[in-house]
Amino acid sequence: AINEACRSKGGHYAGYSCKVVSWDDVSRGTVGGSLSCWGANITDTYLKSRSGTALFTVRSNNWNEKLGYIGAEEVAVVAGKGSGPLRPVTLRTALQELGSYGKYAGLPGDADLSDAVLDTKCSIRFQTTFLPVDSGSSRGALEFASEAYNYNTTEDSDPRNLLLLCTSQGMAVQQDGRGKKRLYHHSTDGQGKIHRYWLEAEESRHSVGGPQEETAEERADALQRGKATSSVIGIKAMGKRFNVLMTIQVPLKQRARSSHTLGGLPACLQSWKSSAAKYMTDLGSKSTVTYGAGGEIIVTTTSCYGQEDTLHALKTAESMPRSAFAKGCLKGMGWDDRSRGRDRGRDRSRSRGRTGRSSAARVSRGSEFDVWRGLSVKEPKRHESEHVTITVVVYNVVKGGVPSTEDVINAIDDLEKLYSACSGSARLADSSFDFMKQELQVKDMLDISGKVKFQPPTTEVEGYDVFPVA
Repeated sequence: AINEACRSKGGHYAGYSCKVVSWDDVSRGTVGGSLSCWGANITDTYLKSRSGTALFTVRSNNWNEKLGYIGAEEVAVVAGKGSGPLRPVTLRTALQELGSYGKYAGLPGDADLSDAVLDTKCSIRFQTTFLPVDSGSSRGALEFASEAYNYNTTEDSDPRNLLLLCTSQGMAVQQDGRGKKRLYHHSTDGQGKIHRYWLEAEESRHSVGGPQEETAEERADALQRGKATSSVIGIKAMGKRFNVLMTIQVPLKQRARSSHTLGGLPACLQSWKSSAAKYMTDLGSKSTVTYGAGGEIIVTTTSCYGQEDTLHALKTAESMPRSAFAKGCLKGMGWDDRSRGRDRGRDRSRSRGRTGRSSAARVSRGSEFDVWRGLSVKEPKRHESEHVTITVVVYNVVKGGVPSTEDVINAIDDLEKLYSACSGSARLADSSFDFMKQELQVKDMLDISGKVKFQPPTTEVEGYDVFPVA
């Protein structure tokens, strides 16, 4: 339904589509001047419900994504120091005083992960989503979490990035590392124990697109129930919102490795479709995979809305996690990137389905997951040349069906306005984003190959808590 609405509208709307995996990269590589899917600091991000159902984000294409850039002083996060009150501060301040904000998680109290030069230009991407909620409840809600699979680290003691998970209820300091990391909201108790929580998206009376201006009664009710309330967050043009989940990747120094460029290596001839089954497990257990005459993958899957959808034209793998075509590709990890990314994955629904009611989601702390021991990295140091990247996801929910075309268009209009409000915006291949690209190194590909081989993205069981019916 969403992809259909984007295609039928045309123009810049056609540049957006649903992605089960989002490439949220700090630093992408180039080979002979051409953009690569690999890089020195690349992350695949997944969105899953608490029950394990694969969800999606609506965004520009992964390969040559649309991005904005902005200074850290022009981005707001809601954060508190210890038992102190939560208040909006600039990202620059949060990075300069990250030891104070992240001491609860194990950061040294004097930790400063800012860089006066690099932080004048942070990359930022805007995405949106429509999560399905139960039509039988008075306030439909869904618990979920995002998961980060960074290709450039295999050890929790040597992470590639510090991760700041930001909502209007505060900032949770965590890290990437071994395997795939699920990101939770945090709180501490009187004994200093760190409790981790699922996130919850709850329907509201606010329409899709733009900020949320709450009444005094509405705000009081949300506070009484322990839910998120509207606050300034992200860039100034976003206004006050409660439906934003912002993930900030702060690149870190890692242990030294030798490096050589990949410019002279041959293009990768590996047939990535042989690894498609691994990718399809991330779409859910109700998927079947066949191959078309032209070599493309054809997938029939049941979407999170209960529709039977057919996905075509994945022969470029642009819509796939890179782990699905990395296996066995070390010989030519540079790849002939120019032959890829032109034929984006398309989602052709067999039936549009009933139109439901969509609203801005109140993104709050959900039920408790566990008690966490804190960060594995004890004295993180900022990377000397990599810039911070920010991923802003604007959450909506839909009850009783699929989003209307009008709501999809409103959501994308909102994203476009936010890109326009940045200091600049363009595609990743544009020279204005050379600050987040560099020539691909052999050591990067060795790291990536080892990660994919020994720590592939894990697969969870859907509906693990419901006994099956014959």
